[in-house]
Order: sequence, then C-alpha cells, then structure tokens
Amino acid sequence: MKATLLISNAKSFSAEKWVKIVLFIFYAVGCIAAFFPLNQLILPFTPFLLFSTFLVLLYFEDQKDTRLKIWYTFVFIGSFLVEWVGVHKGFLFGKYVYLDNLGYKLDGVPLLIAINWLILAVAGVTFSKKIKLNIYLKAILSAALVVLLDVFIERVCEPLGFWKWSGGMPPLKNYISWWVFMTLFIFLRLKFLRSNNSISVYIYILFFTYFLFQNLALIQL
Repeated sequence: MKATLLISNAKSFSAEKWVKIVLFIFYAVGCIAAFFPLNQLILPFTPFLLFSTFLVLLYFEDQKDTRLKIWYTFVFIGSFLVEWVGVHKGFLFGKYVYLDNLGYKLDGVPLLIAINWLILAVAGVTFSKKIKLNIYLKAILSAALVVLLDVFIERVCEPLGFWKWSGGMPPLKNYISWWVFMTLFIFLRLKFLRSNNSISVYIYILFFTYFLFQNLALIQL
C-alpha cells in the first residue's frame, strides 16, 4: 500500500515538474519575443497557449468533484455574461471592444476571456490558502492580487491585439468591477470546496512575468 502511494506521488511530482518546464519555455519565448518584431508573429497563437494552460490547470484539479465542476461552470458562464454586459452596455468596466488575438468571439466576447477568468480565479483561491485571515478577507485580498495583474495587462492590451478602450485607458470602475466579481468567485470556492490546485500560482507567476516583459518592451519602444 505504502509502495503504491509512493509510486503514485513520484509520478505526480514528475508530471508536474515537466509540465512546469514546458510552460516555462513557452512563456519565456513570449517574454523574449516582446522586444523583437517576432512578437507580432506569435501573438495570433495566444488562444492556443491560453487554452493549453487551461487544460494543464484542469489536469491538476480533482476531476471527480461534482461541486468543483459546478463552480467551474458557474465562473465560466458568469464571467462571460459579465463581459457581455461590459462590451454591450459599458457600465461595468467602461467602453471597450475586443480585438482578434483572443480567438473566436461569441457576440463580440471571446470565449477564452471566460477561461482567463477561471485561471485567475483558481490562482486567487490558492493564494488565499496562504492568508491567515477569515474567509471574507481571504477572498478580498487574493482578488486584489488578481486585479494587480490586470493593471499590467491593461497597459498592453491594445498593442497585443486583445481589446481596445474607447478612451485609450480603462476607467477606475474597470478595476473595481474586476475586484468585486473576482472576490465573489473566489469566495464561493473557499466556502463550498476544500480542493487546492498545486500549479495555479505557478501559472499566475508566468502570466505576471509575461505581461511585465510586455510592459517593459512597450516602454523601450
């Protein structure tokens, strides 16, 4: 029994290690390309990379947990609807329109943007496990870390072909709305689920580093 458990843990560790290496290579290429014309050639592959990252995230989840599946479905549909309202009504985030580098759009909203919400929400949940406070403050503070990443994304979203703000930069309510909805999504998982995703923070770090490099490249230009 113990031998079987050790073998299983060894395989799991090996899989996670190699997945991290592969992800690192892909995102490192993106970081380096940010400073060269090559960047415009690889940006159309963003949907492939984002969806692949999402599949990696799913692999390290408890795929037999029905409540977890419900949470994933709720966050996906909820975030898509929030984005739809944002795009078509403008009162949640401000006036913006999605461009082409996030792939297929359903009524003006890329399906991958909902997947992006999911990835960041899972990372926020994992961050919250490190915070020694009550569940409400855990959700609030970990959602703030997600919004911090959004600050970096917003500065380069148009050059990367993701989305475009009518005023050039997002209004304050964009970050407030992001924070409110992300807090809700994180809180629901903390309240009703105990599972943790071992690779989600690593993915957040890759995201953060990638967009940091994109910002540095923009400043250099």
